[in-house]
Amino acid sequence: MYLTFTNAAKERISKLITPNTTIVLDLDDGVGPFSDLATCAFDVAFNLILCQTSDLSADFNETIDSDFGPVYIKDYTTSQLEPNLKLDVDRYLRYSLSSDAGILDPSVTLRNLQTTTQA
Repeated sequence: MYLTFTNAAKERISKLITPNTTIVLDLDDGVGPFSDLATCAFDVAFNLILCQTSDLSADFNETIDSDFGPVYIKDYTTSQLEPNLKLDVDRYLRYSLSSDAGILDPSVTLRNLQTTTQA
């Protein structure tokens, strides 16, 4: 499984990436520190989280490769994902997650939870 960031997505996200950034693709299912309480909807919702490794819980026990290096996921979310993933930005600056099969989530939320320290 591989997550490709389009040029538009790379341009926006690369400004936030540091050598200490950990990237997480979180299925918003109520499990883990980044997920809201799950609802009874049939919608599949993902969040792209930028954080530190210390912010991860044991729920994020698998990685997939990407243009920015490893992306942490919950192992059971692979059933919601496809081999060739793509994160893009539309003309309204919304992130979308798709695959060869089509759009998986048309409105992925980017959450930058990194703490910054100033010297």
